[in-house]
Amino acid sequence: MNSRYLAVADIAGRVCICLYFIPALITRVIFIQQTFARADLTSIDVVTAAASFASVLFLGMICVVTITRLPPLRSAESTEGYITAMAGTFLLVVVAGYLPPVEMSIATRSLGLALTIIGLLASVYVLFFLGRAFSIMPEARTLVASGPYSIVRHPLYLTEEIAVIGLITMNLSIWSVSLGVIHWLIQLRRMVNEERVLRATFPDYDSYAQAVPRIMPFTNAGKLRSAA
Repeated sequence: MNSRYLAVADIAGRVCICLYFIPALITRVIFIQQTFARADLTSIDVVTAAASFASVLFLGMICVVTITRLPPLRSAESTEGYITAMAGTFLLVVVAGYLPPVEMSIATRSLGLALTIIGLLASVYVLFFLGRAFSIMPEARTLVASGPYSIVRHPLYLTEEIAVIGLITMNLSIWSVSLGVIHWLIQLRRMVNEERVLRATFPDYDSYAQAVPRIMPFTNAGKLRSAA
């Protein structure tokens, strides 16, 4: 991909990402305000509002790192890489609304909300370290190897998946679990695509990949390396 096209695509990507996530952020802020304006507030309402607040932090951080990120040095050559990235980012949002409703106990719902909060707050922490290297598409900006990236190569996917498990728990069914499995398989493919771009851009990536496992902390990194 030539540098001019890459620059135009990057600008378009920044605009589209912010246009998508900012309305979602505003919707959650309004929900929090409406929740605490109610006179019959319950404990589960408070936890739900806390999950929405964690979502506001996450979405806000996404917008910040998107606006401030560095220009890409290299991008994936295959169309599949972009399709997979889009599916991994938006599949759950698009499909989850069509899942049949499931009655859940307060305990199960609370567990799901707790996992969602933990996953979103952990994602905010990871985004702080990823910073200007953030990208949804398989692109290389700079190699980040500090903080959570010194433990696993893809900590953001790991923390986001904790939040996804929380969402599945709150709507537990064969359909939601199946969707979660499909989503995780797509995310694994995203990791392969991203690593291919990073390996082609940064000479130090191979040594980094040998020392740091892909997604499971404290495992042998070499066994989890993707194909070049």
